[in-house]
Amino acid sequence: MFSIQNVIQIVLTMQITVAVGVTSWVSFQGSERAVQKLTLQLCENLNYRVEQEIKSYLQESIQINQAVTIALSNGTINPDNISQVQQNIFDKARELNIKNILFYGNENGTMVGIERMGDSKFLLRIREDSNSPNRPTYELNSNGVRGKMIMNEIYDHRDRPWYMGAKEAGKAIWSPVFVSTTDGELTTTRATPIYKNSGEFQGVVGINVSLNQIKQFMLHTRPTDQWNVFLVESNGSLMASTSESPIFEKDGNVIKRFEASKSKDIKLQSAGLAIQKRFGGFDKIQDSQVVEFDFNGQTYIVSTHKLSKTVELDWTVGIIVPKAIFMQYIDANNRATIMITVVMLSVNILIGLAVSAWLLRPIKNLMTAAKEIEEESFNSDKLESVAHRKDEIGQMARVFQEMGSTIVERQNGMKTQLKQLREEKDEAKKAAIASQMGQNNSIQSILSRSRAARGK
Repeated sequence: MFSIQNVIQIVLTMQITVAVGVTSWVSFQGSERAVQKLTLQLCENLNYRVEQEIKSYLQESIQINQAVTIALSNGTINPDNISQVQQNIFDKARELNIKNILFYGNENGTMVGIERMGDSKFLLRIREDSNSPNRPTYELNSNGVRGKMIMNEIYDHRDRPWYMGAKEAGKAIWSPVFVSTTDGELTTTRATPIYKNSGEFQGVVGINVSLNQIKQFMLHTRPTDQWNVFLVESNGSLMASTSESPIFEKDGNVIKRFEASKSKDIKLQSAGLAIQKRFGGFDKIQDSQVVEFDFNGQTYIVSTHKLSKTVELDWTVGIIVPKAIFMQYIDANNRATIMITVVMLSVNILIGLAVSAWLLRPIKNLMTAAKEIEEESFNSDKLESVAHRKDEIGQMARVFQEMGSTIVERQNGMKTQLKQLREEKDEAKKAAIASQMGQNNSIQSILSRSRAARGK
């Protein structure tokens, strides 16, 4: 059987433990939801910033391409006059601070391209002789004056994917991603076909969009190196990543691009596999999605976001970030909750002991008084300290005093009566004995007289 002291401590401990436990659980759930919301907001914000950088870069390329296309199409510049085309492209490159090569190539085999190499230096890649397989590269000064030749390579734009794609489509396109011959990086080209007044195909205006430049945007935009940002096509092929692992490899003239789910970066590979498992691939993703996955004993979050359709590309920006970055707030809250729980339980035990002592001390006094009554040694003065209390225990002590005093008085009265009875009984016995002795003496006297009479 439990003692009252144990019951009080258990009841108080259970109440506070349950209260603190429920409060902690509610707090944890609220913190978890808050962190999930914060995670989504931060990832969406970073996705938006990366998307804006990419969109701005792509839209700038589209506008530059359109400007040259219009000049060559409306007769302002003669497409057959390579010198005029060179000057127009150079002016655009210098005026608009173009970072990538801007070029034009026609069906005859001649082409011209301008690439900025710094604040005041440019490169001219030109094929003036349609019968020559070579395309020499020259330095240009800030005024567009040709300098020394630094390269002379075999090149024919007519078999390049951007040229063939625009010619076949008959409209402005984004070419398939390819490895640029100028910098060896993955590149896509905004290419627009040019037609003669007769409707005959004449050539293609193009501007390269370096995916390495997009990688630089990503590196610049991400908050810390714990955030890994990547860009993929709808088929999952990587186009840019802040990871140092390669996203393609060359075997002679063969280019092998890696999908996110087959990346050399194992963490990025795990993210790609998580997307594939959850949605079936990047082409199935609609707008923004967030998925969690485990890697190397740690939970990560991958947030994906489709690029705006205004850029006419089915690309997806992805962000990989350790969940621990956000969970540190929950962990701190949990540690604080545990500390509060320990303190509250400790205080609860002390309070339980104090309450138990406060309640049980007068009860023990009453128990002692009851034992004294049983042993006929009751002293009501011992309950005075308890009887002065204003609560129910004090009232009980006063009742106990009156009851104990009454019992003692009755016990004393009964003892007096018993003593009197015993005294009266002793006197009666003495009287009976004396009476019996008197009777015996009378009989002896009669017998003596009888014997005397017989002897005469």
